[in-house]
Amino acid sequence: MRINREELDREKLSSKSTKITKYNDVLINHEIVKWASVFENLVNIRITLIDLNEELLYTSQNSDEIIGYSFEDFQLLTTYGYIHPDDRNLVKTNFSKFKPSGYSIPLLYRIFKPNGEMRWIRGIAQKFIEVETKKQIGTIIVEFDITEEFIPIKATSEDRDFEIMFNIIKTPVLFQKNNQIFWTSQNWQRFFGYKHNEVKNQSLDFLFKNQDEYAKYLLACNRDLKSKGELFYEGFLKTKNNTEIPTRIHGYALDRNNLSKGILLFFMQRTIESTDSSVNAIDFFKSIMNNSESLIMSVKDFKITWVNNTVEKILQHPVDSITGEDISILFQTKDAAKELIGEMNKIFITRKNYVGEITCIRKDRMPLPFRVQISPISYENKDGFILVLDPVSDLRQLVNTLREEKGELEFYSDLLFHDVLNLCQDALSQIDLSLLKTESNPTDSIIKQRKSRIEIIRIGELIANMDKFFKIKRKGYEDSPYDINIALEKAKEALLDKFEPRKISINHNIKHKKFFTLGNELLRDAFFNILDNAVMFDRNDEVIIEISIATSDDFDGYWRIEFRDQGPGIGEEMKKFLFDRYARSKGTIHGSGFGLTLVKAIIESFNGYISVKDRDEKDQTKGSIIVIDLPKLILDNSSY
Repeated sequence: MRINREELDREKLSSKSTKITKYNDVLINHEIVKWASVFENLVNIRITLIDLNEELLYTSQNSDEIIGYSFEDFQLLTTYGYIHPDDRNLVKTNFSKFKPSGYSIPLLYRIFKPNGEMRWIRGIAQKFIEVETKKQIGTIIVEFDITEEFIPIKATSEDRDFEIMFNIIKTPVLFQKNNQIFWTSQNWQRFFGYKHNEVKNQSLDFLFKNQDEYAKYLLACNRDLKSKGELFYEGFLKTKNNTEIPTRIHGYALDRNNLSKGILLFFMQRTIESTDSSVNAIDFFKSIMNNSESLIMSVKDFKITWVNNTVEKILQHPVDSITGEDISILFQTKDAAKELIGEMNKIFITRKNYVGEITCIRKDRMPLPFRVQISPISYENKDGFILVLDPVSDLRQLVNTLREEKGELEFYSDLLFHDVLNLCQDALSQIDLSLLKTESNPTDSIIKQRKSRIEIIRIGELIANMDKFFKIKRKGYEDSPYDINIALEKAKEALLDKFEPRKISINHNIKHKKFFTLGNELLRDAFFNILDNAVMFDRNDEVIIEISIATSDDFDGYWRIEFRDQGPGIGEEMKKFLFDRYARSKGTIHGSGFGLTLVKAIIESFNGYISVKDRDEKDQTKGSIIVIDLPKLILDNSSY
């Protein structure tokens, strides 16, 4: 057992690293760690150390093998994030309560590996005591993977572990061998009203209203369990007081080739009104999912077909209002939704479940980061997907934000140095040429001077744009009612001044109407950068740009502003990353490449959308259309 030294090197200045260093000697000499070191190659044992704030400080090197996550993965995953959502609170609560001996009670619980595989874990916690002060400074957790040994061994004995595992599950559970009841969970006993001793070693015929129904059940068992290893059966079952309950049975065979080894049966009451005649695992576990802390939904044909009650708490959407909607309702942009849909489609090719991080938006359009696990309902039939979303904790979110901003600072500092240097060299070259031609060709000298003036202006614009970009990131601007018409007029005025005396015509249909959105002065900068980009790449003698504004066709309650130019157009590959960081076409010496990145940041800060398409669908070389959608703000005397 060794402390992760690479982690110490990377974060040696952090308080977390300080804690790891402080506890190093104590941890290495701890009796549990010494004991586990001897057996870790023989038994699936994972050792974890967390502090009193549940921050992971250490985990054994075989963590990746046992639970599928290494020490580094917990930079993004919460300490207990790998545990099944329905068991997570039980584990957290019991692993913070200790007997006089310093140990917690042992627990059996489920975990999910990144590929979606569920495993059974037996775990126990112990206080981590500082020798000098005798105070608890953390918790050591010892976990055993007992999945492989559990069902075949525990299910054939009366070991207490077997009962603990299935009594955790809220659904009634029954285990039968040789067609006789071997064990029943406490919830099964409450559901049907029988005590275990009353039904032990009996067949299940007493649960059915007649022998014909019982025969149908046995036929389904033999057919489905032998062919699939799994059973879904619906019928009316009787309780002890002869009440008939519409029930769905979900069964698993320990060995489909020898059903006498045992069958595990789960029971759930179903509603008679249900018109859905199909039987699947999603329907069966809906009642359990509704009690989960995670946001869980089923998606078919990329529409939300079911979502648990947690959606109202986390995303502020009532269940009824979001059910049936396209999955894109959860995302800030269409591109983000398309990216996730692409990952979902890959699952059928790779046959591996998807685990990653996404950002969704609440009903009030506030972005929230989630860790998401996506599993198909069936690899063969493509019946849809199950999505399990866990909100990223504030601490993890802060870590992610800091890492992202560090990368951006490094990127943009290089960009600033590179582009400012290039623009300065261009400006100096134009000045040198103008000086050489001052006497011989005064007109050409003036043209060169004007070009150098534009290059110098662009240096200032680049620096100012980067300052605005990072101020947007820090949410340093306040939004208020803002007239789109005013922003366009200001952008037009600045553009004509910059490129004087070049012939530029900007036509629009706005006239004297007012079109309000919730924004600020940055809207002028967004429009200016779009116009500036169009002028810079247009080689025609006269630059013609047409601007139109109307109600959006794609978004309810949005304005749509379109900028149509007659430039050289944008290639299909370039369209994909036009608004991403520093995208430029090959061979272009004009343009810093940062303007459209800023435009996207501004528009999205107003909860808007931006995209690009060809002016002529049949010929991409005849110009482009930049499309912006901004939320409407209806005020007195405004257009709508």
